[in-house]
Amino acid sequence: MSSNEDLALPKALIVDDDYVMRMLEQETLAQFGFEVVEAADGEQALALLDEAPPDLVLLDVEMPGIDGFQVCRRLRQVWDMTRVPVIMVTGMDDLASINQAYESGANDFVAKPINWPILGHRARYVWRSAQAARQLSELKEKQAAMMRAIPDMIFVMDWQGNYLDYKEGFATSAFVAASEFLGKNMSVILPPDVASTIQQSIDLALSRGDLQSVVYKLPMPDGVHHYEARIAPNGVDKVVIVVRDITVQKLNEDRIRRLAYFDTLTGMPNRQSFLERLDHELLRARRGNRQVALLFLDLDGFKRINDTLGHSVGDYLLQAVADRMKEKLRASDFVARPALDESGLHFARLGGDEFTVVLPDVDDTQTVCMVATRLQALLTRPFVIGAQEIAVTSSIGIAIFPADGEDASMLLKHADTAMYHAKDQGRNNWQLYDQSLTTRTSARLALESDIRKGLERGEFHLIYQPQVNALDGTIVGVEALIRWQHPEHGMISPAQFIPVAEESGLIVPMGEWVLRRACEQVGEWQRNGVSIARVAVNVSARQLRATNFLDGVAAIIAATGIAADQLELELTESILMDPEARQVQGLYRLRQLGVHFSIDDFGTGYSSLSYIKRFPIGMLKIDQSFVRGLPHGVNDAGITTAVIAMAHSMELDVIAEGVETREQLEFLQKAKCPKIQGYLFSRPLPPNAIEDLLRAGKISLPPPPIDK
Repeated sequence: MSSNEDLALPKALIVDDDYVMRMLEQETLAQFGFEVVEAADGEQALALLDEAPPDLVLLDVEMPGIDGFQVCRRLRQVWDMTRVPVIMVTGMDDLASINQAYESGANDFVAKPINWPILGHRARYVWRSAQAARQLSELKEKQAAMMRAIPDMIFVMDWQGNYLDYKEGFATSAFVAASEFLGKNMSVILPPDVASTIQQSIDLALSRGDLQSVVYKLPMPDGVHHYEARIAPNGVDKVVIVVRDITVQKLNEDRIRRLAYFDTLTGMPNRQSFLERLDHELLRARRGNRQVALLFLDLDGFKRINDTLGHSVGDYLLQAVADRMKEKLRASDFVARPALDESGLHFARLGGDEFTVVLPDVDDTQTVCMVATRLQALLTRPFVIGAQEIAVTSSIGIAIFPADGEDASMLLKHADTAMYHAKDQGRNNWQLYDQSLTTRTSARLALESDIRKGLERGEFHLIYQPQVNALDGTIVGVEALIRWQHPEHGMISPAQFIPVAEESGLIVPMGEWVLRRACEQVGEWQRNGVSIARVAVNVSARQLRATNFLDGVAAIIAATGIAADQLELELTESILMDPEARQVQGLYRLRQLGVHFSIDDFGTGYSSLSYIKRFPIGMLKIDQSFVRGLPHGVNDAGITTAVIAMAHSMELDVIAEGVETREQLEFLQKAKCPKIQGYLFSRPLPPNAIEDLLRAGKISLPPPPIDK
């Protein structure tokens, strides 16, 4: 496409003091397509030149005032020969005058008398030559600017690898100074492996006639740099090699890869990296008909550490665990086989406090069990974080390919299942996967589904166990206990469904239902004319952590119309370890309303006087595991006596649960335990039976045994 400048007529300035000469020159140039401007002397010419430069100047030498030589020299101070070409017109035919014309900056000259047809052709030739020269100069400048801006280094080499030419890249320099490698072979300049790789690519580029690419790295003063060389044939025996420094790109790629495949906290491979590596090991194992073991590890009680010591300490602990696993556990410690030494143990952090170890090329489970035992022993040693010493244990599940799974997904699932079985077995142990565990897991999931449906269908109900004065049997309260009448399986023990409800989170709606139903029952008894001092309801840790729990308790009390002091909430010791400040404040608000609080199963958890003082606790409940050993169990007797004495000293009420024999009762009476709960007085009963006992007001103490 032509521009407006291309379509415009070229402008010529004629400078001559002879009017006739100007007229003839104007006529001639007009015939050859020039637009003509005239000047009668040098001063007028310079004035016109100041306004706008013409495309051509036809300049007479001999003029009054400023002659043509001076005008040309002044003109060249502003514009070069390509921008404003000058043809000198002279009547002098001596060589000195011609040389002076060129020295003044003229592009060409014509001598008088003028051959007019030749003048027109000559003018167009000079103008086009200057125009072409200007465009070529601009193109060279443009190319030079582009070359200066290109970050790539450019080498010209012959087919033998000798350096012929070199252009330095922007902010990029060669391995050594150009003076040290030009004219030399790259084999004496570059490391042997790099030189060999580039030479092979040069051979391919010349033999195939296409572009070759090579990536290599070189040691530089500021560290190792990565380069990409693109090798293009240049004739039959030379190549042009464009080399770019890709160090930053490589570093970015490494960062992206680390983000994609490595855990940012511990530096261990993450889940994605683990699954890909496990797939690779399983493929190797299939080809070699070998076994692969997968260990799935979970830290015991890690959530408690996070909750009590803070997430920053938890993060440091995870880092310390990862470091100890990587530094202290090696495959060569267990099996001396070249294949295993090569592949080693593969560690990964799946997330949270879950870690995996892949042990390839194992012959039997004995080796795997040794690794699991060693791993648990490593983690049992205390970790020192700051000034804090932390001891943790771990539960490990083990699955072995191909017996326990044909692919990574199934193997991981079964190792996870085995790990949960280790948790169920008391934690701090390892378990091998067995098919029965999957059956058990399926049954657990089915039970969870049935619990959800049971809550919706109203299959749960409450029974109540009386709490009595230890001296005269007066009923001082009742404890609400949940029971489940399954439509297909009959009565299901709370020991079966409560742990599943806790794990699944269903304990929250279940606990809310228990609390509401117990308060409603108290209201019904009162409307029937039966008074009750207090109903005790168990509260789980997950319930208490629910954002609306504390407000929900107050709302239930208001909705059912009972007095707040008729409700007692039984908390487990684990709830009180280090709850949020809002929870502590909420408990005190409920206590101000009148709600009572007790610690259930006291002595079985993390007993501490410090947390008892922080909460509005009114009563301690001695766990039946201690009562069961009375009066002959020395440890049980000592603990029970100490708890009762401590409660009295702190002005706390105390009740013993699980009392089943007269001997246990007498021991507790002598130890001054004021309240009793257990089968010795009454089993848990339905609401109507409890109502009869409440009307009576007391339960007769069983008679002492008759001596024979």
